Amino acid sequence: MEASDFLKQCPPFDELQKEHLSWVISQLQSVYLNEENCNDVMNSMRPALFIVRSGIFDLRSSDGELIERLESGDLFGYPSLLTGREITNKLKTLKDGIVYVLPEHAFDRLRKVSKQFEQYFIKAHGQRLLTERKANTTSESDWSQQTVRSIVAKDPISLHSETSVQDAARLMSNNGISSVLVVDDNQLVGILTDRDLRNRVIAEGLPLDIRVSAVMTQLPESVNENRSLMDALTVMTSSNIHHLPVINDNNQPVGMITATDLIRQQRSDPVFLISAIRKSESKKQLIEEAAKLPDYLQTFASRVKQTSVLGRLMASVTDGMTRQLIKLYEQEHGAAPAAYSWLAFGSQGREDQTLSSDQDNGLLLSNGLSKSQKEWFAGLGEYVCEGLGDCGVPLCPGNIMASNPECRGTIDEWKEKFNGWITSPTPKALMYCQIFFDSRPVMGEGRFYQTYREEIAKLANNDMFLGNLAILVNKIQVPLGLFNRLRTSDADGEDTIDIKRYGIALINDIARIYSLKEGLIVPGTVARLKALKESRLLNSKDNQSLLEAWEFLTQLRLNHQLKVWGTNKPKNAIDPDELSTLSRRQLKSAFRIIKEAQQGVGLKFSRQGY
Repeated sequence: MEASDFLKQCPPFDELQKEHLSWVISQLQSVYLNEENCNDVMNSMRPALFIVRSGIFDLRSSDGELIERLESGDLFGYPSLLTGREITNKLKTLKDGIVYVLPEHAFDRLRKVSKQFEQYFIKAHGQRLLTERKANTTSESDWSQQTVRSIVAKDPISLHSETSVQDAARLMSNNGISSVLVVDDNQLVGILTDRDLRNRVIAEGLPLDIRVSAVMTQLPESVNENRSLMDALTVMTSSNIHHLPVINDNNQPVGMITATDLIRQQRSDPVFLISAIRKSESKKQLIEEAAKLPDYLQTFASRVKQTSVLGRLMASVTDGMTRQLIKLYEQEHGAAPAAYSWLAFGSQGREDQTLSSDQDNGLLLSNGLSKSQKEWFAGLGEYVCEGLGDCGVPLCPGNIMASNPECRGTIDEWKEKFNGWITSPTPKALMYCQIFFDSRPVMGEGRFYQTYREEIAKLANNDMFLGNLAILVNKIQVPLGLFNRLRTSDADGEDTIDIKRYGIALINDIARIYSLKEGLIVPGTVARLKALKESRLLNSKDNQSLLEAWEFLTQLRLNHQLKVWGTNKPKNAIDPDELSTLSRRQLKSAFRIIKEAQQGVGLKFSRQGY
């Protein structure tokens, strides 16, 4: 390919007028770079704009941090041209190649004659600064990724389940602790807290020689010592507990952490908000606390390396609001009259929620409810959905909410619905399945939900149904056009790409199909892909590629949302011209991976569809 044809496909040269592009060609020099000569050649020509024609190179900071991986069409050298700052970055050759060099005087002239050319590099420079700042972020500053073990300060204090509650209270008092692990044969069997002693022993008038096993919380939630603090936070908020036992790989207890331990790690993090939500005593107070979420997220996002953890955090916050609203409703209308589970669907269910995610929820109820019991749950649905809306979680435009009678049902009624959707897969039924199979209990009885979820998982293992889901996935075109160029669409006068619809949602759909075939009941895309690592349906390389593409797109989406929050700009549509060359290349790679995964799902499943 001639240099002129190459530059016509390379932003921002594709914006130049014909005569300016011809002039650029006359100014270009070509150099061949390899591992031995690359930095000597670069130093002899700087400052200049460098355009990679072929080969692969790593641009690294003076201390060796990777700033950008450069491939064909990528540009570098412009920060020093724009600012005059000292050149300290180094180039490392991964694959020998040719680089075009545009001298400084030519670069300056093009900035003057082409506004688009100048604007492109101003935006690119801003992105470069962000990239460099991100690379300089150390793991130590990201508290959420520290291991649980790193904050366990003391050896575990434990007792046997046959111990009397009086001896247990004496042990807790002597050690100044508010909870104690109950361990039999080196295995965690329970936990006893101050609250248990108060509510289950003293308030009930039980004798002090009663055994701990009679009043402890059996088989409590726990976290492995090698998991991250974010994982611990997620368990604590999703289960609404303040004390979390820590175990090793042999399931033996090694310590205990509390919500206070997490709060100490970073006093300005959203864990404070979650705590405040849990303590809200009125709907008005809850709404006031929820309004602080965008500010907390802005602060938190600037410190975490993986912005994707914000999705889990957002889901935890919405879970907390939901539980608090349910408690407030029960204060006014009495306790729930029957067993139930409040279900989170869609993004909240998958724990990849964002600031723009709307509500998707429902109620799973006991069979055989009376009319008055159904009315109690109808009131609960109305109260919580309206309350979440007031807290800033948008109402679902498709009315997938517990306030809708269609989203409240007994176990038998839900099973009947799923059976109908699976055996008569109309487009609407398939859309429902894409939402309702991604479910997670937020409040209520966990075992109640577990039984229901296992039963509908069996219904879903139906080849014709999975085939129709595969056909549906393949009807959506990935936005890659001729010559592997990104294909944009007009949205409010801007050429953008909806990375939720054409990227994240497609990966969610593909992971869901594979997990339904395998009978998995975990709702999250990351958890599903990890669980599918041993599957014969999806090889490990494709699995890892899908996971990386999902994480990249999720991070890109959340960064964009934080950037445009408070404006009228679309929250899921990005302008590829505003991305750095590295991000554009990664975006193309992500879409290529999705396209190949679509084809894979089509080949494996769609023959059974109709």
